[in-house]
Amino acid sequence: MQTKEYYEELCSAYNHNNPFANAVGVQITSCCDGHAEAEVVIEEQHINTIQTVHGGVAYTLADTVTGCAARSRGQRCTTIEGKVNYIRAASGRDHKLIGKADVIHFGRKTIVLTVDITNEAGKLIAKGLFTYYVLD
Repeated sequence: MQTKEYYEELCSAYNHNNPFANAVGVQITSCCDGHAEAEVVIEEQHINTIQTVHGGVAYTLADTVTGCAARSRGQRCTTIEGKVNYIRAASGRDHKLIGKADVIHFGRKTIVLTVDITNEAGKLIAKGLFTYYVLD
């Protein structure tokens, strides 16, 4: 288990040094051993041609929050597989999407996590399963 300072630095790194996720608007709100939470405030650029939130926004949120949780024990790692099942569409009426990720396996070479993406009302928008390869 890492220190409180480590978790604060990890959250800060994701919120300030992650250009793609930052461009989408993903912000890590908390992280601890094997768990992370993040959110993205829905803006006009997130809406697709059928007036729902583009699935890539939810996927980016899922990939980012699982990556943070995967690194919660200090490992450098990278996504090797990510699967997201979309349960319902998020709309422009949803103010934000919230992602909560949990490690289900910390291995020597791989880390496996689940993630739930909900709207502010707690309705499940998507559920994912991600695998990360440990680099060091």
